Amino acid sequence: MVANLETGDIANATAPSLVSVHTAPFFLVVADGVGGAASGALASQMATETLLSELHRWWHKVPKRDRESIEKQLRRVIEIANRAIYQKAHESPEHHGMGTTTTLALVLDGEAYIAQVGDSRAYLVRGTEATQVTKDQSFVQRLIDAGRMTKKEAEQSEHRNIILQALGPEEKVVSDLYRLKLESGDFLVLCSDGLSNQVSADEIGRITRGSGMPSEICESLIEEAMHTGAPDNVTVVVARMRSQEAELRASAKG
Repeated sequence: MVANLETGDIANATAPSLVSVHTAPFFLVVADGVGGAASGALASQMATETLLSELHRWWHKVPKRDRESIEKQLRRVIEIANRAIYQKAHESPEHHGMGTTTTLALVLDGEAYIAQVGDSRAYLVRGTEATQVTKDQSFVQRLIDAGRMTKKEAEQSEHRNIILQALGPEEKVVSDLYRLKLESGDFLVLCSDGLSNQVSADEIGRITRGSGMPSEICESLIEEAMHTGAPDNVTVVVARMRSQEAELRASAKG
């Protein structure tokens, strides 16, 4: 999902479109459900709807925002979403154990504030290079950090899909936060492991730079993941950063 917090415009898988944002912030999120098809879908839907609702309310209620308050709010909305999913699972035995990864980005004043739970990723594509911004909350990442596994070994490991956290299964959750300075021409790519397990960062950068509009980039990335045998659902959202000067030039051309 991509949403303009000022206007409420939304683009998602069921209603893909180009969401334009000029001075107001925009919000991107990928939520990859776990716990069975129906339960995972419910958990991811609850996560995205709760996050958007809480951030939209905060944006229109709080006039002053600095780095500390933004990061505090991101942690807060993730905790609210986690609690909602956790309570739903306990009230509905058929959804016991359901959960969802969540990676979101709030873009404001030339910066991206990114929060993550699970192993859905955020990449920054600048120039011809794609850089992984987030670090997976996963079993193999912990082994990498401990020096017991290389990144290449992790990519081939049968345990690579074991995540250490998700929204919903536990009453408490700890989100990881990141902050990026953005430049005109940058792309933010958020994706589920259905893409990142199949397509390298180099390929993500190449496809992103060569596929046109954000909606076309999403289609190309998904096609590449499916072509290489993605066994999982593939979810991707893409945002392109453009300065006001670039917007004016584009408008003049067309």
